[in-house]
Amino acid sequence: MTKHYKVALVCLLLSVFNSAIAATTPPKVVFIGDWVTYAWAGAFAAHSNWINKGTPGVGLLGKGDSSGTLARFQSDVVNLHPAIVHIMIGSSDADEDHDANFQLTLPYFLTNLDAIVKEAKAADIKVILGIEPSTLSFDSSILEQLNSVIASYGAENDIPVINYEGALCGYVCSGPGTAVGYSWTSKSSLLVTSAENGGLIPSATGYSVMTQMAEGTINTLKLTLKEGWLQNVEQFNGNEDTGPTPDVNTVQPGAVLQFTPTGLYSEGIRQVLLSTNLQGSNGTWTSSNALVMYVNQSGMTWAISQGTAIIRYQSPCGLKFSEWIMYVKPPAP
Repeated sequence: MTKHYKVALVCLLLSVFNSAIAATTPPKVVFIGDWVTYAWAGAFAAHSNWINKGTPGVGLLGKGDSSGTLARFQSDVVNLHPAIVHIMIGSSDADEDHDANFQLTLPYFLTNLDAIVKEAKAADIKVILGIEPSTLSFDSSILEQLNSVIASYGAENDIPVINYEGALCGYVCSGPGTAVGYSWTSKSSLLVTSAENGGLIPSATGYSVMTQMAEGTINTLKLTLKEGWLQNVEQFNGNEDTGPTPDVNTVQPGAVLQFTPTGLYSEGIRQVLLSTNLQGSNGTWTSSNALVMYVNQSGMTWAISQGTAIIRYQSPCGLKFSEWIMYVKPPAP
């Protein structure tokens, strides 16, 4: 065996070895943001490759607003050379706002967000955006608008957006069979009252849900979605006594069901798409007959009247999941 051949063989083996390590070693992820990220302690104890760079303090008391995050992004993120950065801002910007500068908040926030993302991309760092529950801000209406900015920015720039608000909060229907008129309400046990300031904060269970959502996005960030299918669970509600029942095809008028998409990615990885919808940032839900069964953009459906409806879901990349045929029938005499 010649010397040059031995060197080439060693290089080849090292290349294969390094590729194997890269495939099995979890990527380093930096989470930067305000107090919501700072208090997210449990996830980082379980993931040695996750680094928490949230900051304590609310509003002017912390450095978690968009301008403070931009100012420390080089030192807290870029200098650590992560593969991925999870950016979650908004509540501190909303808490700093007041009537005198309200009109300046949205464009200022968007300018800072864009600068942060561009700085990450210039350092070859993949970006994930997170949306905080608007109930965590002293002025939820302002945070709702900032969340819409984040969702739209992510959709326009092909950046994953994890809608934690959709997971920690829920829609409440204003009337039986009504498809409009929803109001936000915290899901019990996911958001709790803070003993420090009386406001709402994620509970340990709430943060656990957030961790699962972050894991799913991080694990599939560099993978290709190959196919997908739907699952559903009938919910408890005042119009029908049955539930929760999984994998339902036939229901009575008044039934409420939650559909959840599951995707099969390259490398055979199966992942539930937990990042619920906000302004179309996580795919599109449709019903073939909304007068029989209505579906909102979180996959929640309402059986309105007797008939047949097909529930469909299309991922943000345009992949159509296996559709689900639903039959709405009156109760047996």
